[in-house]
Amino acid sequence: MIERALFLKDIEIIPKTMALTNGYEEPFWHIISRKTTRHERKFDEDRACRIAWIRPIIENYNKPFIKMFYYMENDGKIRLYLWLFEYNFLVILERIRTRLDYAFIVTSFYIDNEHKKSKLERKFQDYINKVNINLNDCEWF
Repeated sequence: MIERALFLKDIEIIPKTMALTNGYEEPFWHIISRKTTRHERKFDEDRACRIAWIRPIIENYNKPFIKMFYYMENDGKIRLYLWLFEYNFLVILERIRTRLDYAFIVTSFYIDNEHKKSKLERKFQDYINKVNINLNDCEWF
């Protein structure tokens, strides 16, 4: 993903560099691992084997096989969800507030249970139906 520039329309997706965790940069470790306890993550093969899907999902954000929607997290941050719904894989992006033409990958993961899938479907439907007024006119492009 970092060998050549990655764009979502005109917004460059840049790696968010952070400290090393288990020998990996934090965002990479977050993408290939899963939370097991409040402070611990373990390698997740279902996530890791799909890491190559992230770029095509971002590059094909406007295709019918991607459900694209914005969601306001509990901390008030508005993030863009790109859901490859037929294959149960999600990429979450966040725009960098100080540089409006940049965003970073927050996480991506394989949706491995019906509860998570139905929760995502509710988030998508809430966005489509404009349930959260804080998301009105929040689109990046």
